[in-house]
Amino acid sequence: MSTSTANNHFTFSLPSLSYIDTSLEDQNLAPVARPAQPRGFTEWLARKVVALRTWNMERQSLNELSLMSDRELMDVGLNRGDFVRMFDDSANADLRERGLQA
Repeated sequence: MSTSTANNHFTFSLPSLSYIDTSLEDQNLAPVARPAQPRGFTEWLARKVVALRTWNMERQSLNELSLMSDRELMDVGLNRGDFVRMFDDSANADLRERGLQA
């Protein structure tokens, strides 16, 4: 069963938002405060945690891709030679150089 509701039945209303910049739409919205950037040991530890999570996600992805057959890899547009380029930025240095020169 569906019933129609009028806007005045709601106790709240959402602001009109833009995908580009909320300040262009509603001047009453306050800007979102960004948290202070961590310094010292906290910053170092945060970088290490992010690096560990990234490494683990890449390792899991590589393991899943390695389990795929050559046919399945071909279906998604990859081959086993692409694995190095996907997870090692230094392997893409030649592509970046060609992109800058072109």
